[in-house]
Amino acid sequence: MDNKEFKILVDKYLSGTASPEEEEYLLNYYDSFQENEISWDEDKMGIREEVKSKLYTRALNKISEVERSGMRRTKYLMKWSLAAAVIMIVSVAVYFYSLQADPVPVLAAKKEKPVLNDILPGGNKAILTLADGTQIILDNAADGTLTTQGNISVNKNKDGQLIYKVNNGASESAKVLEFNTIRTPASGQYQVVLSDETKVWLNAGSSIKFPTAFTANERLVEIEGEAYFEVAKDRKRPFRVKSDNQLIEVLGTHFNVNAYRDESLVKTTVVEGSVKISSGTENNTIKPGQQNRLSRTKGNMHIAEVDLEEAISWKNGLFMFDNEEIHSIMRKISRWYGVEVVYQDRDIEEKFGGTVSRFENVSQVLKILEVTGTIHFKIVQGDDSGKGRRIIVMK
Repeated sequence: MDNKEFKILVDKYLSGTASPEEEEYLLNYYDSFQENEISWDEDKMGIREEVKSKLYTRALNKISEVERSGMRRTKYLMKWSLAAAVIMIVSVAVYFYSLQADPVPVLAAKKEKPVLNDILPGGNKAILTLADGTQIILDNAADGTLTTQGNISVNKNKDGQLIYKVNNGASESAKVLEFNTIRTPASGQYQVVLSDETKVWLNAGSSIKFPTAFTANERLVEIEGEAYFEVAKDRKRPFRVKSDNQLIEVLGTHFNVNAYRDESLVKTTVVEGSVKISSGTENNTIKPGQQNRLSRTKGNMHIAEVDLEEAISWKNGLFMFDNEEIHSIMRKISRWYGVEVVYQDRDIEEKFGGTVSRFENVSQVLKILEVTGTIHFKIVQGDDSGKGRRIIVMK
């Protein structure tokens, strides 16, 4: 099947006009695609995660249109579920990106005129502070080994990831702890692999303080803001995360912590495994699909069932809003785009839903919110340094 035939088939799949045989053929084609590794040329095709995130948004919006129009949903779409269908479309679209000499998105949106005073999305930006106080601006640093601290080398790779690696023949555990801190600014994000191979994703306006090498009986880190963890399993050394007035303890699991100081709740969400959370005299244990909520004002905790896809959407390059209050949405936009938010009308209390890539300009995100007709925005650019730029929210 060539590119043209594939595009026709995907269009029919999205519009609900594909026959059962065509749908089965497309899904089988996806299965065969999944089994093969596809090389990715960033110079020709752009940053992989940004491309996939944008395609995800376009595919999701298209499928939403189909659902609203009342078109039939076949047994194949039901079987795969809406989320799986979107992933299939994005993945195969990315595959055809790689087959073209001059890449053109398979699910390309119409070209739109640039928005005056538009604001670009955030990206991989962070500052690393070493134990001796030395600071390294990671977005300016060259790829490769940045420094060596004891038995640990600190390396930056081309994907914007910082890796702490134990030198050959050395022990990973440390007798004397040396702490490093990674801090992301507004409009920044970063990934770090700790010396025990635990992976951490930092959202905008966040930080993590950690030892270059952990002790023989404990792994303890401190965070501010928001971070997603994939903790390496080690039953002899529990992994602990301090954030504000709570302590999280795990052995090996995937979870997200949202502890921004301008939010009323500290939210801990488990994706895989389980975690124990302690605050004062209270203790909660939560499992996948559950979120622990610690009130900053009252100090009490409770557990809620949540949509995991929405809870960790930032880590997957998306904004996902589900009946979310406008002030909460605008705080997320403010952090990611590094922009002040001003409310012209103080009594705006609407709630909104929608999905859009975090790698779109801010105007595209605001357009989704404006669709209801109940709210409008004005973008003010500010000076060349970005000082004074803001978004005005009005009815």
